[in-house]
Formats: sequence, structure tokens, C-alpha cells
Amino acid sequence: MSINLGVTVVEVDGRSAPTITAAPTSVAGFVVRSQRGAPDRAVRIRGFADFTANFGSYHPKAFGAYAVRGFFDNGGSDAYVVRVVGAGATAATADVNDRAGTPVPTLRLRAGARGAADPGAWGNALAVAVEPNPLGSASVPAQVIGATAEPFVLTDGATVQFTVTTRGADQVATVTFHTSDFATIGAASAQEVAAVINRQTTAVRAAVTPDGHVAAAVVSTDPRVWSRLAVTAPASLGFTGGNANSDNGIPAGRTSIALSSASGFRTGSAVKFATRGHVLAGAALAATVPGGSGVLVTPDGGAGETILFADTDFANPAAVTIGEVVAAINRQSVGFTAETTHNNRLALLSNRDGTGSTIALAAPAGPATDARAALGMTGATPVAGTQTFRELTAASETHRLIGWGALPAFPALPAVAARVSSVEFDLVVRRDGAEVERFSSLSMVDSHGSYVEAVVNDPAGGSSYIVATDLDSASGAGLDAPAAGTYPLLTGSDGADPADTAFLGDPAVRTGLEALNGASIQLLACPETTSVGVAAGCIAYCERRGDAMFVGTVPYDFDIEGAKAYAAGLRGRKVFGALYGPWIQVVNPDPVAAAVQPLVWIPPVGQVLGTYARIADARGVWKAPGGDEARLSDALGVEYDMTDADHTDLVRNGGINGIRALPGAGIVVDASRTLSTDTRWLFVNVRRLFNFLKTSLRDGLTWVPQEPHSEELRKAVRLNVVTPFLLGLWRQGAFGSDPAEQVFTVKCDAENNPPADVANGIFTLEVYFYPAKPVEAILIIVGQQDSGASAAEA
Repeated sequence: MSINLGVTVVEVDGRSAPTITAAPTSVAGFVVRSQRGAPDRAVRIRGFADFTANFGSYHPKAFGAYAVRGFFDNGGSDAYVVRVVGAGATAATADVNDRAGTPVPTLRLRAGARGAADPGAWGNALAVAVEPNPLGSASVPAQVIGATAEPFVLTDGATVQFTVTTRGADQVATVTFHTSDFATIGAASAQEVAAVINRQTTAVRAAVTPDGHVAAAVVSTDPRVWSRLAVTAPASLGFTGGNANSDNGIPAGRTSIALSSASGFRTGSAVKFATRGHVLAGAALAATVPGGSGVLVTPDGGAGETILFADTDFANPAAVTIGEVVAAINRQSVGFTAETTHNNRLALLSNRDGTGSTIALAAPAGPATDARAALGMTGATPVAGTQTFRELTAASETHRLIGWGALPAFPALPAVAARVSSVEFDLVVRRDGAEVERFSSLSMVDSHGSYVEAVVNDPAGGSSYIVATDLDSASGAGLDAPAAGTYPLLTGSDGADPADTAFLGDPAVRTGLEALNGASIQLLACPETTSVGVAAGCIAYCERRGDAMFVGTVPYDFDIEGAKAYAAGLRGRKVFGALYGPWIQVVNPDPVAAAVQPLVWIPPVGQVLGTYARIADARGVWKAPGGDEARLSDALGVEYDMTDADHTDLVRNGGINGIRALPGAGIVVDASRTLSTDTRWLFVNVRRLFNFLKTSLRDGLTWVPQEPHSEELRKAVRLNVVTPFLLGLWRQGAFGSDPAEQVFTVKCDAENNPPADVANGIFTLEVYFYPAKPVEAILIIVGQQDSGASAAEA
């Protein structure tokens, strides 16, 4: 470090040690059955709306939604939820065929969310519509492309002349080349030639093809009017012979083309080149089109459309114009459009393009007279639409040019009726007929940002209802896109009821309960089952973690003796769990089921966990979650009432915390015992305080590893880090009201860090404390006292 003259200020950490931040105490983990949701994934939620977004609403065979709602309604704020399913659960699915003549499946759609399949009958309410929606769509203007590539031999003063014919009128633009326009005029580049043309005229736009040819295209101000382009130019530019006249369309074999706009076209895009079914007038328009005359036009083989003319359609019925005829037709047409050719003649085109696009002409039915002769359409031969697909190898929005490389011969493309569009599509997701999502302009090109799998399956912003899988159709560019239509998702099934093993899961693949391994939880509940095996597995899981506690419930319809017998199999010397009972009654929040069953019995675990969270937040994790403060806010009743003697028996002999309806207090949790039999671990708040301290110390001392193992480090940890943290908890009442030195001890010195441990890199910190324990019983002694007078000396 260099030190400048004057004052240099350097910031350092100093000798103070990091402080310990209190660990969270009430993040709940729920293992549930639900209407929907990706199985065996721990999903973090921070409200019941998050739950419904990820797991659906209430389910007739599941308590998960009721428990999670009870947790948040009673004070919980943070949870992880894991969904389990039984054997045979499948996601509703639809396979969509591609656009090939002999279609094959190209896209698989399954019920799911954010890239994960979501089994269940819920998916059978989904349908997905495929709607073509190209990112790029353009008409093909009249154009010519030089037959020779750069460099071009030009001379000073050479000219190129463009003749644009629109509605029978010629517009001539002459461009003159000068030596100053080029680095070397005798070896001009295509880029230099195009720049000179574009500076001197707006009638055409010049561009450079990928292989170094000059292209020129008409700049149209009205897409309904076609133009013709002819070019007279120095021979070196290659505008000679048939190539110099675009009147008959784009020649076969072309590998690049100018467009009216290249916006939305990208390298790698699949592109459809298509023509519209059309018919062109073979003769000029007559001076008059009699009122009451008409023509029958049938687009695309559908219903015929009768077009009738009236004198009011024309400013002067004795001298009609092509513009007036076009306007009169377009006011009445539905499936086709009237336009004007370059030589001022009428054209009728289908509004569709590609295969199946046709136009048919006939005399009108009824009293109307035939107007085909007046329109110049007598004997006109309709031309059916065509289509072909290519993959773009070049696309320039600036030059309005696209290229598709050296591919098989390309058919002639009549500019007068051509459309070019990239092949993208919308996926519209509907649930019960209502649109719930739309993904616009998706692509089957996996290198594009709009690739269907990348967009729909995106973990952050993807679909909440479907998962898309590209089946890699081999039909080729464009044809591998999904065919338009609506596809219902079918065969979704909830499967069988989950077995106990589905809840307990597999540690190797992190299913069921084991899916919570990476989640920071302090509380655990499995409201779907009261199986002793599942409860024992949950308790063992919490003990292995060392930082969580299981909250369970006795089975429904068990009396006190039955509840005690159930709990006996779960009790032990030190148990990381507690049981509660009996079940509680709540308003049925499911609007469908409530019509039949307005009140419903549910296990109380969600409400109890919410109460844990509320009391820990208000009073500290060392406050027992029981008594008047432990009122269950949404409970309306309990399965059965208990006397004080019944409750004492349930708590002391069964290790079960009673939920009771107490006058003046409501429905409350009236005890706070664990399933432990060792008096040191008898209370819930003691267990939770130990979990809290272990986690806080573990997370707060992560800076110690790799520090020099010295007496200075031991003193810093003991005196500057751990003791201040424990003093803070003591002041809040975590360790009772005795002096601090009597209720906790911190040992970290040379005695418990002998040289052998130091040599092996082992750092030992011992923390002992006396946890505050709750009052469970009140003994009130009432007796008589003599009424005689008493005296005392002053």
C-alpha cells in the first residue's frame, strides 16, 4: 500500500469479533397432500396465497391446505411445503402434432409448474391452444438482385436507372456514381454501391446480400398497391436479362430476398415463404361498372361471398377508378381482399396464405348481373397458394434482407401475392375454459431466447400450469412447429393414497420428508396422517437434524385412553416432538364443500405451529406456547371437552397437550410438554430454546475455522462473542431471574482445548445454561388465622 503525503485513511476490521445473530425460531415445514404441486420439492411460502399458487386450493382427501392456512392465521409467517403423492399419480398430458403433411408429435404439454410436472386430476381441467403468432411478418416488394458479386468495375459518371411502375405510371430514379464515392471505383464494394444508391434516391432501397451481391427493392408507401421494378445499370452490377425485371416474381433458386421489413427475423429462425391464392384481371377496368352488377367470390373453398356494386360507390359512375372499385369490394369482403397491380388492374387475394389458400370466381346468384367483364376478370385463371419453409442463415433488419444459404432449389415466388413470416406461435393456457396464461411468439429453435422449453419451463417466470417438452420432430424447419388448434390435457390422476413410506421419503433421492434437508426449518408437521410409523419417523428426522421439533396430533375419534395408548409408542427419554389433541372444528373455507359441510373437523397442528410462531415472536422462544396466550384464533370447537382431572391425566400420563375450550379464554393450548420422559426435556420451550441456541451458535461461529488456534481466539469467542449473546438472552428472561453467572456458563480455555486437540485442529466451546421452565400447576393454600390483636414495638 502506498502512503501519500498528507493524511491517508485505511479501514480495517479492528480487534472486535463478529457478533452472533439470533437464528430463526418458527419456520415451519409441512409434508402434505394437496390438489396440485410438484411432488417431493420443498417450496418456500410466506402466506396462504403462496400456497394456493403452488399447491392449489382445498382437497377433499387432504388436510394440507387447512393446516397451512391455520399456521398463517395464527401468527406464522414463513414455511416450506412438500407435496407427496401415491402410486399411480400422473400428470394430465397432450401431445401436439407438427405441421408436416404426415404429422408426427412435436410438442408434449403436461400439467405442471416452473418446469416440473404436476400430477393430479386437477390438470384435466386444462386445455392449451396453439395460435400462430410470428415475430416477423413482411410482404415481398418488387426487387432485383445483381447476378455478379463484388468487387464491381465502375467508372466515374456511370449511372444506374430504376424504373418503378405503380398503377400504370412510371417513376424513374437515376443514380450517378462518382470516384469520390469509393475507395477504389474500379473495385467498388457492394456496401459502397448500396450506400450511393440509398443516398441519392428513396424510390428503392439497396442492400447487400450475404454473398456480396447488390439488391434493390421498391419502397412501397401502400402495401395494397403492387409495383414493378426495372433496372438499367452497368454490366458489372449484374442487372441484366431476366434478372433486371421483377414483374414475374422472385426467380427460382434464390437464396436471399429483400422484404418490406426484416424486424423480428433472426438467424436460425424457421421462416415460411407463402403465397396467397389469387386471381389477376387479364384486362383493364371498364369505364363503367353497372349498378346492381356483382361477382361471387369463394375464398379458400368456403362460403361464397357476393359482392354487389352500386352507383353510390363511385364519384362519377360513368368514369369509375380502380381505387373506387377496390374500396367497394373491401367494404363487403370477409375472407379475401382486393388490391391493385402495377399496371392498374384488379387483383383478388385470399386473406389466408399457403396450402389451402384459393380464390374462385363466378357470376352472382339472383337478379344481379355479372360484373366480371367490367372488372377485366373474364377468363382470369385463379392461382392457388403455395408454401415452403427455410431456416435463415442471415437476417439484417437494417438492410431489410434475409438469407437462407445454399439449400435446395426454391420455387418462384410471385412478389405480388407473397408473404414471408417467421414461424412462432402462442401457447394459450385455459383452465375450465377461462384463459389463465399466454406465452407469445414461442419458437422451436433451441438457440433462441423464445425457445418454447426455455420460456414455459423457466424456474422464475415460467408457466404456473404447464410444462413443455420438445419432442424433436424431424420434419424440418418450420414444419416441426406445433399445428394450430386447441388441445385438452387428459389422463391426469391423483393416484392411490400415499403409503407411509411416501411421507417418510428416501434420503438418497430426497423425497417426502427428506426433501426438507436443504430447508432451514425449526418446526415440522405432517397433518395428513396419524400413523405411528410416520410420527416416529418425523421425530427421528428432527433428532437427526438437531434443530427442529415435530408437532403431531392424536387420531380423530380417539378418547383419552386411546390417545394415551397412541402416544405411548412415541415417548422416550429425550424426544424432539410433541403431541396435541383432540381435533378442532373450523369453518369450512372450501366454497364447494361448504355448501354440504359448513363446518369441518381438522387436526390442530397448523394452528399450533402458528401459535408457536406468534408467541416466540412476541415473548421469545423460551416462553412456553400454552395458556391464555395460546388461543387458537380460528377454532370454533373441540372434538370433546375435558375436566381438569382428565387433562392432568392426558398430560402427565400420556405426554399429550390438551386443546380445551375454557370459559373466558376461548379454545386454547393448555399444556406445553414434549413426549420426553426425562424431566430435563419435559417442556416444549426448553426443547425449542436448546434448538435455537445450537443453531445460533453454529451459524454465528462460522468465522472461527481457519483462524489461529490461540488463547487470544478462545478469549475472543468466550468473552466477546458467546457471553454477550447469552447475556442478551438472560436480560430477556430466557434463563430465569437469578444472576447471570448462576444460570449460564461458557468455557473455552486451555483446559478444554488441550495441546492434542489444538494439534488436530479441534476447537472446543462448552455452553451450559439453566432454561426457564413454565408454571404448570398453581397450588393455592387457604387457611384460618386467629383474630386476636397483635402488638409490635415501635
